[in-house]
Amino acid sequence: APAALAAFFAVLAFDFVFVEPRWSFAVSDAQYLVTFAVMLIVGLVVGQLAAGLQAQARAAQERERRVRGLYAMSRDLGAALVPEQVAEIGARFLRAEFGVGAAVLAPALAAAPGREVLSVLPGAGTQPDLGVAQWAFDHGEPAGQGTNTLPASPCLMLPLTAPMRVRGVLAVQGMARRWSPEERELLDTCAALLAISLER
Repeated sequence: APAALAAFFAVLAFDFVFVEPRWSFAVSDAQYLVTFAVMLIVGLVVGQLAAGLQAQARAAQERERRVRGLYAMSRDLGAALVPEQVAEIGARFLRAEFGVGAAVLAPALAAAPGREVLSVLPGAGTQPDLGVAQWAFDHGEPAGQGTNTLPASPCLMLPLTAPMRVRGVLAVQGMARRWSPEERELLDTCAALLAISLER
């Protein structure tokens, strides 16, 4: 919209100052109408290209910022010694990136032979639905908000799948809007880093 307005007012200014009769918006030669149309089209195209470049620059800056955040997170995870520290680092990263609460759930003592039951690790920024988290852990698939499985849950549950096995679940508090593909990719990367850290 700003580019279109700028192009429109530029054509009006050219007509008012340079086209006879001057200091008037009247046009004595109809050929100038073609000139005005060409000027307006060129102005609109240039404005749209400039707006597109600005959007790409902002997106590149945002990607760079998130890459720096992931690097800092991976560095902190490399120094983590216990699962509780891993959970705290993950929750802190997601709170800084998206302003949402998060929790890491890991297997506790089995309630029955052959079945692992999840519990929330300390440092959680949200209270996840343990039933939905358990489903994501048992099936190794995302569940909760934004998925086709138990979408009524207020949290998105991502299984922490390491090379050897599923090590836990990352519960991310839902947002008022849907996750964008870029945000979901960042969440998956965060979950992968947490899974590898828990497997060490």
